[in-house]
Amino acid sequence: MIALSTGRGRLEPGFEFAAAAGVSALELACQEPENRPGSFDDTRIATVRGLVERFGMTCVVHSASAVNCAETDPTVRPAVVAHLLEYVDLTDRLGLDTLIVHAGYHFGLGLDEPLDALARTLGEVAVRAHDRGITMVLENMNVLPVEAEIRYLGCTAAEVLAILDSVDSPALEACLDVGHAHLLPGGVSEFVEVLGPRIAYVQLTDNDGVVDDHLALGRGTLDVAATFDVLGRAGYDGLIGIELHDPTDRMDSLRYLRSIGLT
Repeated sequence: MIALSTGRGRLEPGFEFAAAAGVSALELACQEPENRPGSFDDTRIATVRGLVERFGMTCVVHSASAVNCAETDPTVRPAVVAHLLEYVDLTDRLGLDTLIVHAGYHFGLGLDEPLDALARTLGEVAVRAHDRGITMVLENMNVLPVEAEIRYLGCTAAEVLAILDSVDSPALEACLDVGHAHLLPGGVSEFVEVLGPRIAYVQLTDNDGVVDDHLALGRGTLDVAATFDVLGRAGYDGLIGIELHDPTDRMDSLRYLRSIGLT
């Protein structure tokens, strides 16, 4: 089933937009300032739950990737845990069961400490997620240029699998970001081969294979039909979310999928 991101700004208009486009699933862009957990009082929770019911939408929650889940500082790390717990609580209050999370980043000074901190942080948060019946899905990130000062964690399939294994929780699975995978030599096929049944959600954008520029489908070098074929042969039948902020790009991507018979 295809899902659409709610994009920039408040997420509520995304419900009518998706319904008008003939789509019945949404990725709630709760990384946006207008949609972060603190913006949801009881009234807004009730409003969004009402929209979910009214439009019959299947929804997932996207958390903020800018917060470093691999934070090692003993003063800051508890705040990161609290931040992620807010997203777990938001997902629960909205009556939803899937939360997209990220592996964070480091500054190239060694991997052992940030990876250990990441495993502890996600492990602590996974306890509450499991208690609430929520699955966190870890999004593979994009490899940054070698000149960049920071490095994302969890970019390759092997890295994502190692993080899942280190946390070892039934509440943590994988989110395949197709655009990010497309930047690597093995592409989507390697991710599906390595992670297989651990993939619980898929995000879809196009790019030129060099820069993660979040293009509408059909405007880059991604073989979209082959991507769907790889996922289908692996038995994936979950949501595939078009993660584009611009509403025109979202509609163009839907038209592209329909033009090649994939919706």
